[in-house]
Amino acid sequence: MVFPILPRPCHPRGPSPRRGWSGRFALALLVAGCSPAAVDGSPAHPPDGGGGAPTEPPPPAACDASAADGVAVFASDVDTGAPQAPGAPPYAIDGCWLAYVAAREAGDASGALRLRDLGTGEELLLAPAAETPRRPALAGDVVVWEATDSGTRVVRVRRGGQTQTIRGPFDHAGEPRVEGDAVVLTGWLTADESGDTDVFLYEIGEEEAVQIASGPGQQRFPDISATHVAFADFSEDPDGRFDEDARDLADIVVYDRRTRRATRRSREGKQSFPMLGAGERGVAYLEWAPFHPEPKFEQFDLRIGDITAPADGDALAASIEQSGRPYVLPEVRGELIEWVERPADGNASLRRRPADLSAPAVEVPGLSAFELFGPSASATITVLAARSPGGELELRGVAR
Repeated sequence: MVFPILPRPCHPRGPSPRRGWSGRFALALLVAGCSPAAVDGSPAHPPDGGGGAPTEPPPPAACDASAADGVAVFASDVDTGAPQAPGAPPYAIDGCWLAYVAAREAGDASGALRLRDLGTGEELLLAPAAETPRRPALAGDVVVWEATDSGTRVVRVRRGGQTQTIRGPFDHAGEPRVEGDAVVLTGWLTADESGDTDVFLYEIGEEEAVQIASGPGQQRFPDISATHVAFADFSEDPDGRFDEDARDLADIVVYDRRTRRATRRSREGKQSFPMLGAGERGVAYLEWAPFHPEPKFEQFDLRIGDITAPADGDALAASIEQSGRPYVLPEVRGELIEWVERPADGNASLRRRPADLSAPAVEVPGLSAFELFGPSASATITVLAARSPGGELELRGVAR
């Protein structure tokens, strides 16, 4: 099918400065209280603190994996009773910046969203617990997340001390991902959670997000790189949506941000949850073919291929088993693929394999005694939440 694309040029900003000074400078400004008013009526969350802003960017703070150890996090929507509530964990890391939903306090239904400099331990409040923040994503000094505003699901974005709600021609929005100065998200065209959805791209500084893909049924679960957007298209599915249905069908579609053209990567069965973190040309995704277990995330294949090559050549990276919740997706970042394996008759483990599949998967040692939540990774650090029997849910950092 043809995906209608709005006739508006896309201006990719290029790769984000993963470990440059811009993020640290932004946090320094925020901690100093230099937070401009939010636009479009969205609430701003000014930080605590005072003093003058630095006159020049401070040097980047060094950090190692252990700096994330012991940070208490809230399980958010990845540990709910809904079997089909998978997705990003309630934390994200980029360079030495960690965005996370903190453990909830007494009387709160959720935790607050915080940004921590792992090099210094300084923190900034991004969103209060009352907004039930979840699914954070991070690129440089840009943070995006889902929140609830007057009962409606929205996507917030914060950069340079300014927080705003992303607006667009949709009823509500979610599932954000970010790269550089651009955010990709899913927009629901009606209030119906099972209804029609499209994929939207928002460039920071613009008035609103623009539709980059539409069609019958749902287009969902987008990811973004400096050059492409990828998403799952359910237009071929009998009911047109992602749900608990053994007949589900879907394909991955790749959208070129420069040419504004969409290319379907057709395969038999169902492919969903694309991931664009393996270099400029790599695309990974989950596949259910030919059988669909229910809940789906108890067993699936992880495949990876070249965006410019036919999908029938995509390679099997791993066959993954997760017996029971939480269902959190694998992480594909740089030269590594990482995922949590949770067999029915053994301990959970964090598995790791080169993205070029040049070596078999190996287990990351030291984590087998814990209940594990899914990974998030920067270029040098992987974080995941771990819980001992009866203990708190806390982050553990692992060098990459």
